[in-house]
Amino acid sequence: MVLALPLLLQGLVLAPSAAAQQAGDAAWPARPIRLVVPYAPGGGLDILARLIAPRLSERWGQGVLVDNRPGASGQLGAQLVAGAAPDGHTLVIISTEHITAPMVYRRQLYDPIASFVPIVQTGAQSYLLVVNAGVPAQTVKELVALAKARKLNYTSAGTGSVGHLSGELFKSLAGIEMTHVPYKGTGPALGDTVSGQVQVMVVNPLPAMPHIKSGRLRLLAVTDSRRIASLPEVPTIAEAGIAGFGTTGWNGLLAPAGTPRMVVARINEAVVSIVRAPELRDRMSSEGTEPIGSTPEAFRALMVSDQKRWAAVVSKMKIDAD
Repeated sequence: MVLALPLLLQGLVLAPSAAAQQAGDAAWPARPIRLVVPYAPGGGLDILARLIAPRLSERWGQGVLVDNRPGASGQLGAQLVAGAAPDGHTLVIISTEHITAPMVYRRQLYDPIASFVPIVQTGAQSYLLVVNAGVPAQTVKELVALAKARKLNYTSAGTGSVGHLSGELFKSLAGIEMTHVPYKGTGPALGDTVSGQVQVMVVNPLPAMPHIKSGRLRLLAVTDSRRIASLPEVPTIAEAGIAGFGTTGWNGLLAPAGTPRMVVARINEAVVSIVRAPELRDRMSSEGTEPIGSTPEAFRALMVSDQKRWAAVVSKMKIDAD
């Protein structure tokens, strides 16, 4: 009995703590959820966040507030979430730039994997190579010839973004020069491409498709190594003459490291249901984004594997930023 007494007392101390944890998880969400978009309004992540947020609010009975925090190719918004309380009330929606941007900046603000808990991969997409409608190039080969004849600019959502790295890879494989003009998100970069301030962009399809359909942008090719189902007539960049080219991207939700598993599971269940529902699934698919709805474990594995893949590209091309 004497030997068992400490174990009994330990159980009495631990039991309320476990019960409190379960009660806390069950009470979640206790207040509105903050969904950080680490880019300016108008980009693919911002559009997706604003499609998901009201549906989550309806399910949980709490507001889901979209908070745009652009800067440093998405790193400032992600840093804010990494430092937030790990209680499931602050989330961030990210894209592949979450792991590529830290590779090209010398100052590391967080660990893109260890500082967060993956919740769900919401989608995957090829990117699009587009030009302003006034650019006299109807094909990739004509764009390459034009870039060799005169100076062109290309833009992206920011230094270290998939658009930036894809643009640098395109330049390298095509043997051309174009000046990179980075922005604080896809929205403003896309706006200046539509207006003709810059001529070329590699862009997420979700915000770009309306401008392509209206004729303000001309779609030349997709960045994937294979054609995409929603645009079967559009060639890949590799098919269009740039052998060896192939890049893709993805998006998803993260929470601060330490967020309880039960809360992560509840968010995952809700988001998976939303992105797989016919309304949102069809909207995403029609605009070049494949709805996924993964497990947290599968999303983490994707992030780890893509981190290795992109690190090799960044190292080979010697891309960096201050």
